[in-house]
Amino acid sequence: MINKASEQNIFFVDTYSQKSSHEIFNASLILMCSMIFKKVDLRISESSYENYLKIIDRQSPDNIIYKNVLVVVGSSRFSLIMRYLLSAIQNIKYLIITPKDVILIFPYNNLFSLRILNFLNKILKKKILIFCHGEMEGIVTDTRKGGFLHRILTKLSHNFFLNKNIKISEGLFFSVLGDVLKQNISEIIDANKAGKFISIDHAYFFEDVETVKKTNSIFNIATVGTINKTKGLLGLLEFSKKIKPLVREQINISVIGTTNENISLFQGTKIELSSKNNVLLSRDEFNEKINELDYILFFYPNDSYSITASGAIMDAIRFEKPILALKNVYFEYIFNKYGSFGYLCENIEDMVLKIEELSKRQVINDIDFDSIKTKVTPEILSLQLLEELNRINFVN
Repeated sequence: MINKASEQNIFFVDTYSQKSSHEIFNASLILMCSMIFKKVDLRISESSYENYLKIIDRQSPDNIIYKNVLVVVGSSRFSLIMRYLLSAIQNIKYLIITPKDVILIFPYNNLFSLRILNFLNKILKKKILIFCHGEMEGIVTDTRKGGFLHRILTKLSHNFFLNKNIKISEGLFFSVLGDVLKQNISEIIDANKAGKFISIDHAYFFEDVETVKKTNSIFNIATVGTINKTKGLLGLLEFSKKIKPLVREQINISVIGTTNENISLFQGTKIELSSKNNVLLSRDEFNEKINELDYILFFYPNDSYSITASGAIMDAIRFEKPILALKNVYFEYIFNKYGSFGYLCENIEDMVLKIEELSKRQVINDIDFDSIKTKVTPEILSLQLLEELNRINFVN
């Protein structure tokens, strides 16, 4: 643990997230900040704070001072728009009210407030660090595609990051979750904006994993989390269909999670939906299902996750399950930096051939997950965060 490398204070402000939204990332970043800074003024929703305490599974550090912020709940279009707007107003408020010598950290990049924050900070000249997530996909997305809210967010992303007339204020910086993401973004936006990005890897929390002994010869594989067409549902259906019939009888394919697609797509596929009635599994049910797996499947398109990180791959490390996935630049980055834990394939056909081979061999998992886990803890990655903050002159 860092012995308070900086005597500075920070405001950690998340006016958007609620309940489990970005819960692992937020909890790890909060702890990392507490290791670096003298005091962390924590401003998050009550439900986010409750989840933070459950995840860290210990007493919150004494130098973290928590106060609740109001976040609009609900998943309807109206609720989401109101959440964005209220969050934007509160982000602007915190920029104005925080002392000038305090670093302001936003773990969520609300595009509705970004341009105003940037404009005001040209006057206020404060140090601001904003962490970027899936919203960055907007810079490579057609502004005419998607629903109403998606199109608005895409346009806001284009109008800031791709607008050559926008100059980023001196004290405003952004962070993405991996060096390869930073490199890919730098190839899309202009050099001045690219110079405003730092990179911190995604930290994670791990607990002891109980090994489940196999009681039969069935090879269990599954996708984990929400599955839809964007996240590779059609790839999963094609994969299941192309496995040789005799081999398919020895393989159980399931979806551990929910889908927002028509359930009829799964009829006749022999793909099991672990979530009955398409409702979220409890944490215990979710953990139990994953512990029974031999491999976790990922069917994200090859061109996905080129500028955003995937937290789902960290779940595989957490549960010590090897993966079989379509290759993308972020998965390759994780494999190269922290060690391989499975197979990355060029296409669905290669995935089919590999799973047929693995199911016949009933391969014993001899991957050194402990070594990988030690490299991505908040304690270790706080050093990376400190190094980046030093580089941009945020800490003394």
